[in-house]
Amino acid sequence: MLVCGIDIGTTNLKVALFEDGRLRWIGTAATPRTRDEFGPVVDAAALVREIEAMLTRGWREVGGGAPIAAISATGVGEDGLCVDAKLTPLGPALPWFDLRARTEADDLAAGDAATPRAGIVIDPTRTASKWLWTARHRPDEIAAARSWIALADYPLARWAGAAFMSDTLASRTGCYDAGAGAWIAPLLDASAAPPLPPVVTAGTVIGTVRSLELLRSGAVDDSTLLVAGGHDHPVAAHAIHRLAPDARVDSLGTANVVCGNAPRFDVVAFDPLLSFMASTEGPGQLACVGVFDFTGTVNRFTGGMDAVRRVLDLPVMPGAPAPLPTPPFGSERQLLEWATLNARRMLERLDQYGVPQGPIFATGGWSRSRALLELRASIYGAPIRAPEEKELSVRGAALLATAAAGGEASFETAVAVVEPNEAWRRHYTVIFADVTD
Repeated sequence: MLVCGIDIGTTNLKVALFEDGRLRWIGTAATPRTRDEFGPVVDAAALVREIEAMLTRGWREVGGGAPIAAISATGVGEDGLCVDAKLTPLGPALPWFDLRARTEADDLAAGDAATPRAGIVIDPTRTASKWLWTARHRPDEIAAARSWIALADYPLARWAGAAFMSDTLASRTGCYDAGAGAWIAPLLDASAAPPLPPVVTAGTVIGTVRSLELLRSGAVDDSTLLVAGGHDHPVAAHAIHRLAPDARVDSLGTANVVCGNAPRFDVVAFDPLLSFMASTEGPGQLACVGVFDFTGTVNRFTGGMDAVRRVLDLPVMPGAPAPLPTPPFGSERQLLEWATLNARRMLERLDQYGVPQGPIFATGGWSRSRALLELRASIYGAPIRAPEEKELSVRGAALLATAAAGGEASFETAVAVVEPNEAWRRHYTVIFADVTD
């Protein structure tokens, strides 16, 4: 059985084909992005065309035999767009990292509707802030909208002809109570939210392919299932949890995201280190998620990304542990130490919410750096496991597609274990105590 996993990332767009659990083909392209008068935007229609071209090319390159049985998509958490009754975009999608909605975020965070039930603090990256910004700056777009669709869900919605929202993406809006599985009406009103589609859990079959353009390619037929995925970090974690159900995930991509699943609980207070959202493992769980802007921090370093990348390409982290790394940083190592000390704070905070103390698994592009993993293991005081397969977001989406199509949703991959450097570990144990104080 051939299935497809799609990952619409901040930096890259990936389309992968898996046959009976084996990766057959993967294509990567830069996530298509343009600019309006305020900042970066995404043309969702162009994005869908690019995905269709990649999917068709991959299917032909693996032999062009039986059509794809099922497709699932994952991707960025907060981006989305208003659409008309035919699901045609009424305007561009605003990327999560665009900060045009600072004023709106401040207004919402200070307003009477703000509540910890949303599981996440309102800031300029949240969808709610972008909704209010759009209502103030492009009111005709909101007024004409028949629905709003998250960018990661949009290709499947377009192909099925049915709007929907994955629950892990609803959680990133800042207006969704994941514990109750319901929207928070006062926050929707305060955000001037457009009409919203039904919210579904990961693995829900949305429908089958109705898009004539995609059907003509031969890569799919009218029985190809379209399966809800959701936010990329929990979907990648879904793949890791097939290897270790109690794993804690250290996702090292454009953002550093630490996450683990806990039995569902009522969120009664904001946590400065974590947010709480729907889990890909089902409604009985909540995902506890810590986010650190790794790339943004690196880009503010004197040498920028190029300098840090050169260090991460080395087999061992150069230099010696810093006494207490704080900005401004004197070396790339100090910056990476500071970032990892912050990640350890998030990892340890997971304990308070009942997340199992399972093994730490690293994923994402930067997990390819053994030097970085040894440093992080030394700061965490625990081994880090790194799956040989790195494309875990598309793998997680493919597992959801496989399960929906009645296949065996499991996979195997070699897992490297990176141990702490014992001398570094002793040093960082003392340093971490100073940081937490």
